[in-house]
Amino acid sequence: MKPFVLFAFIIIAGTLSCNLFSDKKDSSDTITIKSTDTIRLTKDSIITPPITYSIPAGFFQGMLPCKGCEGIQQTIFFETDNTFKMEELNWGAKLPARKQSGRWEKKGDTILLYFNKTIISKFRFKGDSLYTVYRDGKMIDGSEMQQYVLIRKPSGTANDAWRQKGEQGIDFYAIGNEPFWNIEIDNERMILFKISDLEKPVIVPIEKPRIFRDSTVYLIPDSNKLRITILNEFCSDGMSDFLYEQKVQVQYKGQLYKGCGMYLTSARN
Repeated sequence: MKPFVLFAFIIIAGTLSCNLFSDKKDSSDTITIKSTDTIRLTKDSIITPPITYSIPAGFFQGMLPCKGCEGIQQTIFFETDNTFKMEELNWGAKLPARKQSGRWEKKGDTILLYFNKTIISKFRFKGDSLYTVYRDGKMIDGSEMQQYVLIRKPSGTANDAWRQKGEQGIDFYAIGNEPFWNIEIDNERMILFKISDLEKPVIVPIEKPRIFRDSTVYLIPDSNKLRITILNEFCSDGMSDFLYEQKVQVQYKGQLYKGCGMYLTSARN
């Protein structure tokens, strides 16, 4: 009996030893792998978080304080090629908008505007807003900064309908109200002018425009003196938050129609 009991004890002890060894090994591997991976991911995400600032492409607009007027409406259009166009309109004063253009540069969260090689404005870029910190040769302190804020405004090209026109080969598109009208200019084929009061659109062959410093003019004498003037001035359609790069005036059969437009392709003549 003793040899049999001893043999059985050896077998049971060996089995328990193997099970204990196996459990310890699996448990150790699992804990090590999970804890190491978790610590590595957490540590990386905390120590090296991504820091990114988007560029201020498109329109920004705000109303700035003014001495002697109701306010200064400042509008800036930032191009992706690091150029900008700016207009400042004094509300309550019968003066034309002050226009300026140049190039812009981003340094961290600061936007710099240059005219030639001189810095004319500095902004702190936060989210969809520009906070003025330097203007007209003066620093804007923290207590005044809330009065010098420009908010991002959607551009007309963000409208799906306008983007589709560009994809169809339309070089310039404009709209107006009261009555509703729109115009399409294809620099290779034709000009199409629609008015809600007319049953059929006016379609004429393209004519070479007259290009001036502040405007582009299409004159079609054979179609009841259709004249289209594209002004290089920012424009709001009055019905939405969209802003456009050009004001448009259309003269047709003695009537003047006013609206907003934008070049949809690189062709600007």
